[in-house]
Amino acid sequence: MKLVTVVKAQPEEPQALLNMIRQFNTACNWLSGIAFNEKLFHWHSLQKRTYSEVRTRFGLSSHQTTAAIRKVASAYKIKTRRNNLVLFKPLGAIPISRHCYKRNGTIRFYGLRIPLIIRDGMPLSNKHQAMLVYQDNKFLIHQIIEAPSPLGYQPTDFLGCDLGITNILADSDGVIYSGAVLNGLRKRHRKLRAKLQSKGTKSAKRLLKKRRLKEKRFATWVNHNISKKVVTKAYDSKLGIALEDLKGIRERITVRKAQRNSHYSWSFNQLRQFIDYKTRLWGIPLIYVDPKNTSRTCPKCGLIDKRNRPSQSVFRCQACDYSGHADIIAAENIRRAASNQPNRTLKQF
Repeated sequence: MKLVTVVKAQPEEPQALLNMIRQFNTACNWLSGIAFNEKLFHWHSLQKRTYSEVRTRFGLSSHQTTAAIRKVASAYKIKTRRNNLVLFKPLGAIPISRHCYKRNGTIRFYGLRIPLIIRDGMPLSNKHQAMLVYQDNKFLIHQIIEAPSPLGYQPTDFLGCDLGITNILADSDGVIYSGAVLNGLRKRHRKLRAKLQSKGTKSAKRLLKKRRLKEKRFATWVNHNISKKVVTKAYDSKLGIALEDLKGIRERITVRKAQRNSHYSWSFNQLRQFIDYKTRLWGIPLIYVDPKNTSRTCPKCGLIDKRNRPSQSVFRCQACDYSGHADIIAAENIRRAASNQPNRTLKQF
């Protein structure tokens, strides 16, 4: 399987590299205008039309020119994007070809030497194209590496996982990963952002810029920890993992205005992706089930009723009076749906 790793870079001439990135993306925006107006969405037709003019107009090398053309053509590959002009950020990512990698742990990039900070055990790969990214005053190399795919196993049962906002994840074994700390942090950050934005001073803008990724980094750290615990438990018990198929949930749900921030900042998709790639890496079977009525169904008698869940955390069956924590019961229903699915197709084997 393919994984993306991030390697820090320390260019010998950082300002020269920044100027080159700006020039490259300026050329990409010009190329994007040509591609959009003349409907030249394939790299070959775009290159035939613009190659000489790009080199003359922007002073790019042949390698830079072909890379810019490929970047623009790649942006228009998805047909729905062809309805609008695609624009690139001044410091947008630049593709790095395989032949730029050198044996001494450096990259020779358009005439600039870029040493890489390589930690012990960190692999370097020149089998696939990499990307140079400038983020938070740092130069990073995003590279694709090939990780061995382990043999999967036939699970005896599944570990059902219910994703939520109040509780980030609850599994069918009765373990709950609370979202109280993360939700409290997000609420505090929203208040602070609103206060700084209303102030509008230079120091307020400087503080906003400094804090802009703090909440995102913390949420990512939380999701990584939760996904690792869930995957480790399933692997140790030789279980598969069952998740709800929540694709397009943001478009389907309707909430009150006061709850919109909480719902739209919910990073359930990131947690799902973390569980997905970790199961691939460990060879754990993964299956997605229909989320319909998982939180309203009684696991004992099978009654489906909206009144079975009188509050966020309480489940009480209207027929048999079976009760328990609503998220754990939803996770149990997900586990049963995965186990009882006829001719189920597992994602890993």
